[in-house]
Amino acid sequence: MKPIWLWIALLLSVGVNLGVLATIGTHRLREPAPWDRGPREEGPPVGRAADRLGLEGEKRDAFIQIQTDFFQRMKESREELENLRLELRRELTGETPDRAVVDGLIEEMGQAYSRLDRVFVDNVLKSREILNPEQESRYLVFLERIHRQGRPGHRRPEGPRRSSRDRRP
Repeated sequence: MKPIWLWIALLLSVGVNLGVLATIGTHRLREPAPWDRGPREEGPPVGRAADRLGLEGEKRDAFIQIQTDFFQRMKESREELENLRLELRRELTGETPDRAVVDGLIEEMGQAYSRLDRVFVDNVLKSREILNPEQESRYLVFLERIHRQGRPGHRRPEGPRRSSRDRRP
């Protein structure tokens, strides 16, 4: 038979491990969620974008207005698309779907997507008009980064970040 001290050591080890897990769990439960950690500015964060581009004065105000209008129009366009999707879903799952109604909804959705693209294009063109060449270059890099992040399958794989020295030429 094994000595009693071995059983005691095993029980203490299990107890310590359970205590550590309980401490970590309760600590995480007490932490506020990332979205609850502090006051958030209302609306889109266009002020930060203007700061990063180095905009000041009237150009800053114009840029912020262009972006604010863009976000509002984009929101409206997306809501319109969502409503059309819901109508299409209802029609397709209804008792007797009407082909003419479905075709009409698909046509409306195509027009809504076109309007959504036009909103984006108008925003980019208006923004570029007020930027100097350096700011315009940074703005375009920013747009490209957002575009890549929004495309499925084109995200950077998880893993440790590499410094610029570790990257291949």
